[in-house]
Amino acid sequence: MKKHNMAAAILFCGFLALMALSYLLPQKTFSDSERRYLAQMPKFQWKTVSTGTWGGEVETYLTDHVLGRDLLVGINAYMEYFAGRQQLKDIWVVDEKLVEAPVAVDEAAIARNMNAINAFAESVGQPIDLMVVPSAGWASGEADYTDADALARIAQKADSGVRMLPVQQIFEGRPELYYNTDHHWTSRGAYDAYACYMNALGRDLRTSYSVTTVDGFRGSTYARSALWLTPAESMELWQGSEALTVTNGETEGTHTGIFYEERLTSADMYTVFLDGNHSLVRVKNPGKEGKLLVIRDSYGNCLGGFLAESYGEVVLVDLRYYRRPVSELVREEQFDNILVCYNCLNFLTDTNLPTLK
Repeated sequence: MKKHNMAAAILFCGFLALMALSYLLPQKTFSDSERRYLAQMPKFQWKTVSTGTWGGEVETYLTDHVLGRDLLVGINAYMEYFAGRQQLKDIWVVDEKLVEAPVAVDEAAIARNMNAINAFAESVGQPIDLMVVPSAGWASGEADYTDADALARIAQKADSGVRMLPVQQIFEGRPELYYNTDHHWTSRGAYDAYACYMNALGRDLRTSYSVTTVDGFRGSTYARSALWLTPAESMELWQGSEALTVTNGETEGTHTGIFYEERLTSADMYTVFLDGNHSLVRVKNPGKEGKLLVIRDSYGNCLGGFLAESYGEVVLVDLRYYRRPVSELVREEQFDNILVCYNCLNFLTDTNLPTLK
């Protein structure tokens, strides 16, 4: 009996020593698996100690840097999944796809966002095209997703100056137009939406592309799910005109081509499209005429390259980062067309669209 007690004590002390060692080793600042920055040890300050926030920050730090964190997080995620508690999570598994959980149809949010878009169309004095892309979960046929209802209610709120594009019919029953490990549409999905828009405008669209397949892609829903055994997938880069150039609001200089191929070795491979999210991005095509403004979420990163095949210049604005009134940009630059493009789940939860003016 004493030997058993001694063995247990040794194991327990060894575990504590191992945990202590994990905090003495060099600490990571970023988790490639979870695609987020890890908490750092907070500074000891009487103000934060007295309010209790310091203790909470220390607990978060210890949790983020525990030895074997990825393994422990993954084990917990699979236990939740096999226990049937996936619907309590932010990421669901639908037909082997990792998709964002559905959100409720929020009438107040729809009214706020559509009032802003309607008012913007009136203030700039020209029609607005609206593209709201249904979610991958809805496209997979999962009954809990109410995108069709949300899209119908959004269309009902549109004034005469706002035209809703019929992209719902493109994606219904076609989950293959979305990634398995990411919430975005694939290049094929973005192309089909581009074709729909150009047909609605009566503009020419490019139909010939050189397609490069890149393996090893795991996207944002993979990172958020912690279901680490989900296999990687491929992504396609559709190369059209080689004359396209890109500039954005955060960096100086011009980039040749719409693909930032150095991003393919980064934690977030999806930023290969237009270098990811920026406040304002310009894509120029010297072989074309016309100018398009796109007010968008991250779905515009892949779509923007296609749109530039039909315009001399495409300007993409992300309201999460862009701080000037967009109406000033419209008055200064005189766009031929204006498109608002959002994923349905983002549209229902976005808090930046009401700032559109």
